[in-house]
Amino acid sequence: MTGAAYSVIIYQRIKMDNYLPVLRRGFINGVSITFTMAKVIVPFYIVIEFIKKTGFIAVISDFFKPFMQLIGLPGEAALGLMAGYFINLYAAIAVIAPLELSSKDITIAALILGISHSLPLETAVTKQTGVNAWLLMSVRVFFSLLSGVILNVIWKLFS
Repeated sequence: MTGAAYSVIIYQRIKMDNYLPVLRRGFINGVSITFTMAKVIVPFYIVIEFIKKTGFIAVISDFFKPFMQLIGLPGEAALGLMAGYFINLYAAIAVIAPLELSSKDITIAALILGISHSLPLETAVTKQTGVNAWLLMSVRVFFSLLSGVILNVIWKLFS
């Protein structure tokens, strides 16, 4: 029996109406997730745009610039890192998006936040397992920032 004939037999056994509830559930879940993300991302995006328009972003940038230079990011990227550390990755995306960062900057920020994000929530969960939550949180933040420094150095070596 050929592959095509086998596919026809399988298709005949599976009715299309079996797929409709699955497709409906998938669509509803997708729309729900989109609205959930929008509830986080849109307000942060608006706040960052407001901060940019008022010039306050320059004050924030200047304050964080010395530290952020170590990891190869502009000072205003500190807002995105803090949003990711303390809220979640969607908040970080919402803060970083309007900052018009380079692909290098976004890559470094993504690495840092991929290692360490949503710290209040994840620290609470970690605490429930009996692990020293503060130590683990400190280690995650340290290694996320160290990874950012290392990636920045590597990026400079190969560019």
